[in-house]
Amino acid sequence: MINRTIERLIILGVFLVILVLCIIASQEQDQGFHFGRNRELNFSGHQQAYIAEHESVTIAVDDELTHLLGTGEQGYLEDYLTQVFAPAQIRPVFITDEQPSSGVREDGTESADCRLSLITQEVRAENTGRVYTAPLFQIEGSLFVRKSADDDAHLQAVIMEGRLSERKLQRLRFNEQPVQFREAQTAEDTVDLAVQTDAEGILGDRSAIRQVLLKKGLKNTYIPREQAVYSINACLIFDENNVLHDVLNQCIQSADRHALSYVASETWLAGEGPVYLRRTAEKSYLPMLIVLVSVMLAFMVYYFSNRNMYRELNLRMDRIRASQNELQTTFNSVGHYLAELTLDGEVLDMNRAFMEDVGMGFRHRMIWNILELDEEGKHRVRQMVRSSAGGEQEERFETNVGNRTFVMDTFPIEDARGKIEKLLFMAIDVTQERMAKRQMLQDNKMIAIGQLAAGVAHEIRNPLGIIRNYCYVLKTMEDEEVRAKAIEAIENAVEVSGGIINNLLDFSRISPGREEEIDVEEHVRAMLALNDKTLRTQNTELIVTCTEPIRTYMAMEPFDMILMNLVNNAMDAMPDGGRLSVEISRDEDHFVMSVSDTGTGIPQDVQEEIFNPFYTTKGNKGIGLGLYIVYNEIEKMNGEIDVISREGVGTTFFVRLPIREHISKEEQ
Repeated sequence: MINRTIERLIILGVFLVILVLCIIASQEQDQGFHFGRNRELNFSGHQQAYIAEHESVTIAVDDELTHLLGTGEQGYLEDYLTQVFAPAQIRPVFITDEQPSSGVREDGTESADCRLSLITQEVRAENTGRVYTAPLFQIEGSLFVRKSADDDAHLQAVIMEGRLSERKLQRLRFNEQPVQFREAQTAEDTVDLAVQTDAEGILGDRSAIRQVLLKKGLKNTYIPREQAVYSINACLIFDENNVLHDVLNQCIQSADRHALSYVASETWLAGEGPVYLRRTAEKSYLPMLIVLVSVMLAFMVYYFSNRNMYRELNLRMDRIRASQNELQTTFNSVGHYLAELTLDGEVLDMNRAFMEDVGMGFRHRMIWNILELDEEGKHRVRQMVRSSAGGEQEERFETNVGNRTFVMDTFPIEDARGKIEKLLFMAIDVTQERMAKRQMLQDNKMIAIGQLAAGVAHEIRNPLGIIRNYCYVLKTMEDEEVRAKAIEAIENAVEVSGGIINNLLDFSRISPGREEEIDVEEHVRAMLALNDKTLRTQNTELIVTCTEPIRTYMAMEPFDMILMNLVNNAMDAMPDGGRLSVEISRDEDHFVMSVSDTGTGIPQDVQEEIFNPFYTTKGNKGIGLGLYIVYNEIEKMNGEIDVISREGVGTTFFVRLPIREHISKEEQ
C-alpha cells in the first residue's frame, strides 16, 4: 500500500512539473525573452536642473577603444551608451584624437566633458586626482594562436603594451611552456609586428585584435583561445567630481550593463563585443523543454514497466561502485608511482604515492613533463607511451630522477571489446635496492681485499727493505756513481710499491659507475698482480695470454669483481697448488676471457645451481654470493658466461663481453 502511494505521488509530481514548465514556456513564447531594465532613478533638484539644461555629453574616446565606434550616430558605443544614459535623457557625443570636439574652452581650445579610457596601471598613474565612474564594460584579453603552431615548441608572441604586469608576463605559459614575446602599442601595430616576425601568437584586446585580423584577411590564420588572459575595465574619467559625473555614474550603476552590451554587441560586432550575455535560453528553451518532458515520460514508462529490472540494475550498479571503490583503494595503496594516461600521454589520474610527490596540479599535463627527467629520459617515456598505445610492449628502462632511481614501464588498458582505451604508467623506486646491491658489491670487494692484504703487505716489505738499505748507502758512501745507483734503486722500489698500492686502491674504491677506456690485457695483469704473493705461497703457476691488443670502454668496478671472484674461486679449487690460466681473445665485436684452473672441478649435477644466490660448494668457507654477483654483473654488461668442468681435472669459466669503441648512450 505504501509503495503504491509513493508511485502515485511520483506520477503526480512529474505531471505538475511538466505543467509548470509548459506554462512558463508558453508565457516566454508570448512575451519573448527580456533582459533586465533600468531601475527608477531619483535625481536631486540640482541634478535635475543640470539635466534640463544639457542635452548631451561630449566623450573623448581613447585610441584603444575607437574600434568600438561606428559612424558617429550608429555603432556599438553610440547604441550602448545611449541606452545607458537614457534615464537622464542625455545623448552621448563622441570625439577622437582625429575628430574636432563640439565643446570649446574660453581660450579657444577644443575640449570634452570626460574621457572614455581603459583603466590600466599607466592610466591610473597619469590620472592621479581625477575621478572615475563605475565600469561601463570590460575589455577581455585573449591569446590568438596560429593554426600551424607546434604544441611542444616555445611560443613566439607579440603582446599589446601595458596589458600585463612584468610578473604576469614572466609567468605567461602556452601548453606549460614559457612564452617568448615582443610588445607593440596598438592592436594594428601588434598584428603587423606578428606578421612581420612570423610570430605564432598574438595577445591583446579580443575585440580589437579580431577587428584588425578581419580587416587584414587573417581571421582564419590566428585562432583565439576561449579562456581570457586578462580583463580591463573601461570607465569615464572626469577632471573632478561634478554634477555630470554624479548623474552619469547613477545611470551606469542602475543599468543592466550585461544585457545592453549584449544587444549592442549582437547588432554591431557580430557577438564579439567587450562584455555580452549569450542569450541561448531564447533559442533552446522550447527544445530543452520537449527533451526534458520526453525523457521524464520515457523514464516513467521504463520505471513502471521494468521495476524489477530497475532494482536489479541498482543492485548491479552498487556492486560496480563497490568494485570501483576497491580498485581505487588498491590503486591508492600501492607504494609504486601509478598514473592513468590517455593514448597521447596526458595524465588523467594518479595514485596517492605519486600525487604526494608531484602535487595536485597534474591533470591535463603530459607524463614526461611531470617527471624531472633529462631530454633522453623524456624521449624514452614518449617512446614507451607510443609503443603501448600501438599495442607494442616497449622494454622498461631504468633512470635517475633527482637523487632517486626508478624503473619505468607502461601497460595498455583495454575496453570490453579489446580496444586499447587508456594506458597505465608505473614507476618503481629501486633506490634502496640499488644501494643495497652496490653495498653488497662493495662488501664482497672488501672481503677480497682482506684476502689480498697479507700478500700485498709482503710485497711492499721487500721494496721497503731495499729503500732502507740504500738510504744507509747514501749516508755512508761519498762516491757519486754509487750514490746515483742507490737513488735509482730507491726510485725503482718506490715505483714498485706505488704500483702495488695503486692497484689495491683502484680495486677497493667505490666506482662512480662511469665507463672508462682500458687495455684489457694490461688491466687484467694489474688486477692479478694483487694475488701474486698468494699464488706463489700456494705454489700456483699463473699464465696470462692475450691473442691481440684489445681496448674497450666498460665500467671498471663490475669487471674487476667478475675477474677477482673467478680467480678466487680458482685458487680455492687448488689448495695444494696447480696452474691458473687467464686467456683473452677477440670474437668479432666481443672479447672472451677464459679463467681455467687444474683444481677439483664441479660435480655435473650441481653445475646448474652454482649461479644461484647463497649456493656454495665450499661448505662453511663460502657464502654463495660470488658467482651470483658475477652472473648478474655480466648480464647487466650485455655479456654471457659459460662453464665447463670435470671432477679431478679442473674448471674453465668463459666470459664473453661486448667491445665498445665509444661510451654507451646511458653514460653520455
